[in-house]
Amino acid sequence: MTLRRWVIAGFAVGATALLGGFAPTLDLPGSTALEQSGWTLVTASDDTNVYMRAATTGQAGLRRVWTAYDAARTLKRDGFSFRSVRSLGEYDCRKRVSRVVEETFHGSPALTGKSWQSPKFIPTPWAAPVPESVGAIRMAFACRALNDI
Repeated sequence: MTLRRWVIAGFAVGATALLGGFAPTLDLPGSTALEQSGWTLVTASDDTNVYMRAATTGQAGLRRVWTAYDAARTLKRDGFSFRSVRSLGEYDCRKRVSRVVEETFHGSPALTGKSWQSPKFIPTPWAAPVPESVGAIRMAFACRALNDI
């Protein structure tokens, strides 16, 4: 099985520089499991690998894409400890804005272990990504690469 990795050459994300077509990635348990199950590694930031894959088709003009965040350490949200998160994003590529419409937290790496959705979650407002951020890479992947994968 071919592992999928996608990079915008020369794009810098925080302390992680994507140079020469290669993205530095963390050696996280389960990382290759995500790639082997159809996720594409798009970048790494601090202590988290970020993966994406296409979801079902959205409303006209919108793209829906899943994002998986796989952290090297345990994090907390609303009292729940988690190591990975799966979120569903909607992207309006013409307007260059996106929003998150669903989030599921997982207690273990690679979207495994006990899962949890916050009862407090509401879809985020439409927003443009900050230049040279993980959000900008997610936008580029969703709007330029979906036809190629």
